[in-house]
Amino acid sequence: MSLLADIIQIAQESNRTWTEMLNKASFRGVPFAVYGGDARYGRRLALHEYPGRGKPYIEDMGRSTRRIRMSGFLVTDSLVYGGGNVLAQRDALVAAAEKAGPGALMHPTLGALTVSIPAEGLSVIERWDMGRYFEISIIFIESGDRVFPTITTSTGTLLDKLAAALGLSAALDFARKVIGGVTAVINAVEGVIKFGKAIVGMVVGVIADFKVLVGRITRDVRSITSLGGLLTGDHGRYANGNISSALIRSKKDRSSSATMADLIAKNTSNRAAVDGAMDALVAAAENLDASSGAVFTDAVQSLMDALVAGIADPGNAIEMLGPLATFTPDAFSGSGVIGVARGVAQDATSALLRRTALAAIGKSVAAYVPASYDEAISTMGVVTGFIDAELLVAGDAGDDESYNALVAMRQAVVNDLTTTGATLPRLETFSFRAPMNALSMSNRLYRDSARADELIQQASPIHPAFMPTKVIALAK
Repeated sequence: MSLLADIIQIAQESNRTWTEMLNKASFRGVPFAVYGGDARYGRRLALHEYPGRGKPYIEDMGRSTRRIRMSGFLVTDSLVYGGGNVLAQRDALVAAAEKAGPGALMHPTLGALTVSIPAEGLSVIERWDMGRYFEISIIFIESGDRVFPTITTSTGTLLDKLAAALGLSAALDFARKVIGGVTAVINAVEGVIKFGKAIVGMVVGVIADFKVLVGRITRDVRSITSLGGLLTGDHGRYANGNISSALIRSKKDRSSSATMADLIAKNTSNRAAVDGAMDALVAAAENLDASSGAVFTDAVQSLMDALVAGIADPGNAIEMLGPLATFTPDAFSGSGVIGVARGVAQDATSALLRRTALAAIGKSVAAYVPASYDEAISTMGVVTGFIDAELLVAGDAGDDESYNALVAMRQAVVNDLTTTGATLPRLETFSFRAPMNALSMSNRLYRDSARADELIQQASPIHPAFMPTKVIALAK
């Protein structure tokens, strides 16, 4: 928004009358007219009285629960809020009052609030002489998030460390099976690499299949469009990444001096780095022997680091790395000692690649800022789903180091996203009688037209001047 537009908006706001500044009242998107109301505020106080003392000691226990009472009416086809048939309006308001959980209230003067309606909190009065008109009285209780006091560590830093530990554990399990160590399948102390070209060929084949997935990630257009999220300012619905004007700032630093041309050049350099890391991994696989296991596992880790560095938005990184975390090559069936050894090499190599990808996803979660409570919980379900699937594989294969590292990282992911999500607003469905533009909808929902771009990003309309009549957006 330009400086001139800001000045015009400020001038328009200052000239608005009292009635023009009022919001249209609604609860869970159901509108109603308001006569008036009252609210109760104060502090929760514990009164301590002692013998011989004229003045009691007052212990402050925090802010009291806010109770808001509103009196109003429903009428068929209101000229102010619309609504349609009054019987349908009443039924919709009753359903909204009886719905489980807190809901979004738009108060005429207080704006958007998250509230609950207690038992018998909604009163509907109808009389034979009033026709298409119902009087209503509603009691609202402000509702907060269920956040319990806990002692926590810095989950982001802890998650980074546990992700790195998973990468190390995956490398150790690979080395134990392929390079050296007792293998339960073939009972060989020196590992399956002793079979030479047969094992190297299997490892190279697995890497070739994996290279196809990596190529798809580097060509994904989201790696370009998400670059706008690293710039200061607002650059449209496709470039904000995991950054919202209503929420906490991104954990990924923005550059005030960078331009889009600089970021595109950097992205090109990152893609070249991924290609170089992929070539190094292929070369390490082709030259794998009993003495070069560390070179191969380091090449796998370098590839994942290059991939993550090339994706600006942590949310995109979690989604784009998902296919790598579930990578499984076509099953190999072979007979004899060498055939069994090739199967062990295939399983160990694919497990190493998957677990290194999971470690990269864990690092992305540490830098990830969800837009809402719902998004945080949804992301937690996706990431823990990846980890749970690999836990079964590691447990069945007897990979104790990887199993323990996966369990620890899973707990850190749950703690991180649960803690972050508990402080974020939930998504709420808002219904409107007719389409409106994004600025008007933002002002109606949040009394802040600056959040119009946030609504546009959430609803993804064909044009911001014609928002859909049903929008899923942040409750506050």
